[in-house]
Order: sequence, then structure tokens, then C-alpha cells
Amino acid sequence: MIYKELKRFREAGHVFERLLRLSSFPLAIKLVKDTTELPLNCKSPQKDLNTKNFLCQNFKISRTYGWTMAIMNEDCVCKLARMVFGWDPYTKEMEEWAHQFNVGLYSKDLETSKKLEKELFFLKEKYEGVVISPLTRTKIIPDVIQIYCLPAQAMRLIQAYLYMEGGVMTFTAAGRIGSCHDGVLKPFLTNKPQLVILGNGDRVWGVAEDSELLFSLPSQCLSLILEGLEKTHDAGLRYPIPKYMNYAPGFQTSFKKKAQDRAKGTLIKDDLK
Repeated sequence: MIYKELKRFREAGHVFERLLRLSSFPLAIKLVKDTTELPLNCKSPQKDLNTKNFLCQNFKISRTYGWTMAIMNEDCVCKLARMVFGWDPYTKEMEEWAHQFNVGLYSKDLETSKKLEKELFFLKEKYEGVVISPLTRTKIIPDVIQIYCLPAQAMRLIQAYLYMEGGVMTFTAAGRIGSCHDGVLKPFLTNKPQLVILGNGDRVWGVAEDSELLFSLPSQCLSLILEGLEKTHDAGLRYPIPKYMNYAPGFQTSFKKKAQDRAKGTLIKDDLK
């Protein structure tokens, strides 16, 4: 039964890769309550890399190296991730530290900094870690699926979702805590897909490119989004975008005049229709 489920998720990964031409592996992500839930032959920051690190680094490792990474409480040194995943208690001291970090960097003053608090999601149950695995070869049944993509690829995923659900897709963005908070906790807790504007952490330590976004979905939405993606693809919405190319070439006026003066133009016939 487990193998059948793994196969379903792996096949879904291949569909995403085929229809979206992704440059890195889509990711399967599972929240685990203890080490008994870890798959065989997974890697961890301390055991295999001889270091503790940030959670966003492991998303990059998994989506480019193809490794299954297990990040337990003791592996993660990012205070913000530890706070929202419940690995450190959200005490008054932690709250004060968060505002000290924000003010002057992300917020102009304390009052502005405090406005972010009501937008944060926190795990209410106790989870001791996160497992990240490439979706096409996943070793886990995921809670969340992440797809790092270009804006046009994200557009196709939004179109797929709305083909099935209608309306518009809503999301929030803070320009920070992107892949861990918006990309894991929000879809997990709201059961809705998220378009994530990756933050500084994702780009400095998670090494996301300037052009990359993240589309993240709870696993319960997988079948719906796959159906929408395939049906809109069959209807003619494609990636790569089939740009319209059937038009006569031309030049801006100043360039055309200079080309005419130098060499009588660059077109075989200047009056192409």
C-alpha cells in the first residue's frame, strides 16, 4: 500500500517535470514527530555534512542534488524557523528578540514590526523535524509539495488550480521566511496552495535565483492541480509559452533610418507586409 502511494507521488513529479520543464526537482515534504518516521538512507546536516544549517539550505540541497534530507530540531540553527516550527518556545524573550531583529531592517519601528505577528502561522502539534525528498523519487508520503519555478511556470500552476476551483488565488507575502513558513506551514495548516515570494534567507542561504518563485501545495490538492494542469495543457495553455511569431519584421524609426543611410536597410524588401 505504501509503495502504491509512493508511486503515485513519483508519477506526479514526472508530470510536473514534463508539463512545466522545471530546472530543479519538485519536492515532497513531510513533518515528522520522531526519528521512527525517517526513511532509510536519508541524509542529515550533522551526520552527513558535519554542520548545523538553515532549513532553506536543505530545500536547495534536495532539489539540486536529489538527496532526501532529514532535518531534526537539533540540526536547525535558524531562529525564525525554530520559532514557527515550535522547536523553540515563543516566549516574551523570543518575541522581543524578533522585534529587535526586524526594526531597522524589515520595519521602520516597533509598532510596524508588531503588525507581522498576526500573520504568522505556528504548528500547534509537536513535530520534531522535516523530511525533504525529490518528488520523482520520493521516499516519503508528503504533507506538502514544493515547486520552485519561474513566473510563467507559476502562472501555469495558478491556471491549473483555478481551472478546477474557479475565482482567484489569494496569497500573502512578507519578503522573508518564505520557503519554511509560507512554503510549508501555510499550505499544511490552511490546506490551500500558496504562491511564495522567496525571501532573503531563501536567496542568500537557500541559493534561490533572482528569477525564482515557489508554488507550494498541500498533498490533498495534488490530484486536483494535476488534472487542471493536464486539461489546460490539452486546451492549449503550454509551457514553454508558444509565443506568436507570424508577423513581418520591422525596426524602430531611428534605427531603420541609420541602417538605410549606411547600407540601404537590412530587409530584402523594405515594404514587406
